[in-house]
Order: sequence, then C-alpha cells, then structure tokens
Amino acid sequence: MRSKKKLAVAAVIVAVMITVVIPSAYGVQPDNAGTLYSAYLDWLQGKPVGLAKINLGMDHQIQRATLVVVDYTLGEPKILYQGPMLAPTVKIQRIPKGTKIETVIKDGKVVREHRTVYRPVKLLIIVSGENYWGTKFIEFHPEKPLTSVNIKVPLHRDNIGPSIQGLNPKNEFQATSVKVGDMFMGNVTIFRLHSVPGVEERLIINEDDTLAIDSFSQTVAQWEQPSPDRWERSGKVSTPFGYAAPVPTSDGEMKTVHATVRYRIYRYDVCGYLICRTVYELIPQEIVEFSKIDIDNDPGTIPSNLIRHSHSRDAGDEFTVYFQESSDDGGVYFSTAVSACAGAGVQICFTGTVNTYRQSSSNRPAVKVIINSWHGNVLYFARYSENGNYYEVPLQWG
Repeated sequence: MRSKKKLAVAAVIVAVMITVVIPSAYGVQPDNAGTLYSAYLDWLQGKPVGLAKINLGMDHQIQRATLVVVDYTLGEPKILYQGPMLAPTVKIQRIPKGTKIETVIKDGKVVREHRTVYRPVKLLIIVSGENYWGTKFIEFHPEKPLTSVNIKVPLHRDNIGPSIQGLNPKNEFQATSVKVGDMFMGNVTIFRLHSVPGVEERLIINEDDTLAIDSFSQTVAQWEQPSPDRWERSGKVSTPFGYAAPVPTSDGEMKTVHATVRYRIYRYDVCGYLICRTVYELIPQEIVEFSKIDIDNDPGTIPSNLIRHSHSRDAGDEFTVYFQESSDDGGVYFSTAVSACAGAGVQICFTGTVNTYRQSSSNRPAVKVIINSWHGNVLYFARYSENGNYYEVPLQWG
C-alpha cells in the first residue's frame, strides 16, 4: 500500500516538474506546459519527438492577429498551433536519418566524433490580422531536443478587417487545411553542366538529394479564387528528385537543364478575432522530370574570380565535386518565368518567377568529372561558390 502511495506521489512530483519547473527553466511559457508534457510522454514511449519555440518578428505591428503553425515534415500538413500571436512551443518530429563524422575541439585537442543527423523539420507559419497577412515556410535541423527558431514573417496588406457577418461569431481561433490538388510547373531551370574537349560531367543524384525551390502564397476573401499574378514568395523548400537522368555533357558542350516541378495546392481558412481569411499555398513536392535541355558552346575557361583546383594525370581519370558544406550562402541560383494552371472546371493559375536556390536543408547533388582523353597534364576545375552551393563546375585545360 505504501509503495503505491509513493509511486503516486512520485508521479505528481514528475508532473509538477514537467508542467511548471522545466518549462520555466527552458524559457517555455506556462501555457505551453501541456505540449511539453505530451512530448515527454511520447519520449518515454521511444517516439522521435522534440520541441520548437517559435519566436516571431515582423515588419510592423499588426492588430487582432492570429498565428497558425503547420508541420509539413512528414509530407501532409498537420496544424500544431492556432491561436493568438504568442511565442508558442510546439511538438515536432525529431527523426534521425544517419550519422556523420565531425571535427571538434575538446579539452584543447582536435578530435573526430560521430554526430547524429536529423531529418529537417518543415514548418509553415501563417499570420492573419486586421488588414494584413503573411506566411513563411521554414526548414531547420532539430539538433537539440528544444530548438528556438527566430522567424521573420513578411506582411502584405489586403484590407480585410473584423466583420460580425464572418463565419466566426464566437470569436474562436479556427484553422482548417484542405488539399486542393497538384499543379505542374514546366521548364524550371535547375542546374548547368560544363565540359571541355575530352572531358564530360554528370550530375550525381542520390536518394536524399534535394534542390531548394520557391513556395508561394496568396490570400483572398472567403470563397474567392486566387489571381494568377498575385502570388507572394513564402520561403524556399528542399525539393526531392523523382527523376535522376545523368545528362552527360562532353566535348565542349554546356548544358542548362530545366525540369517540371510538381506543386501541391493547399487552402487554409483562418479565423480569429472576428477576422476570417482564406490563404492559398503552393508548395513544391518533387522534381518530376528533366523537361528541356539547352545546349551551348562551353567557354572552356574558368572565370578569374574563382579559386582554381587542379587535377593531375597521375590522380586518375575521374573525380567527384561535392556540394555538402554548410553555409549561409543560400542566394538565388536561377530564376525562371513560369505560367501554369491546375484544376478541372474552376482553375487555379500561377504567373510569375520561380527561383531555385544554391542551398537546401537536405543533401545536395554532386558533379562527377570523367576524363576520356587528356589534352594536357593538368585539368583545372572550380566551384562557383567555395561554400559549395552552386552545383556548377567550370573546367579548363592547363
């Protein structure tokens, strides 16, 4: 009997620690204690979970604002939070996907350690307030059980304000997600391959490799359709390859590769403070196929502003250039003008510019260089970014 009482008392103490003491120690608001407790129970069951504290920044103050946090980590959206504009802590998936060897300094010595690599968490942030709205798609690796994420959400004006005729008479926070369908955007420029006489390049795409591509959003009054030319960028998305042709390039050809990208259309109906707003989101799902290849003459020289690396004859007839280094250099790689529509009967259309980016949160493709015949003793090569983000390797005989 006494042992049962002791277990009960211990359980109460653990609950108090989790819901009161631990949240304060980690900077988690008391309102989020239930999320922390839920994550703790999942952790006890061996589930791969973690926590993310969302810290928002915006261009200016917004009145009567509602915040929605949607998780896309496992593909289909899951609404993690809907409510007032606080700094909520949400439960996320912290899924290991392998290990990597990392060089660190420990006790004054340089050592190599195995570090767990986690699948990137993908969150869509929606802000809806009086006269303004904004969305932001973010990706991050949950290296620690509790991650603090700082997010800058751009705001757009649309003059939607409170209305007693809205669908939210009780002033409750409501958010619903509806999958509308898929849109295929063709001929999006994604990478370029170089060659010189006797040498070819091939893009090496492994299972986990991705390229970062724009996502888009647009808000409309409830039950209205989005306009083709009013889409706003809402963040880059690491997009996997559903297609991996080698695209060999040789004998002085330069090939620019374009692809068809499948986007998924989602509709979010967000209500709060008597303000109801419909937000459409276009999120890239996969690179479906290489739809077009432009062939030009390669200059066969390395631009003077790039760092040259040399590969000598005695080093072999092939080598691979990787683009896996971490970096903040995530700027635009290519921009493509695109027009596309989706849907039977009532169509949703897009007209605008789609950017691909030099960096994604997952693995990135590599370029394999194959020397079929030597035209000198040294083959020079360079990466357009020493940070390893351009996926492009110019060549020159020396």
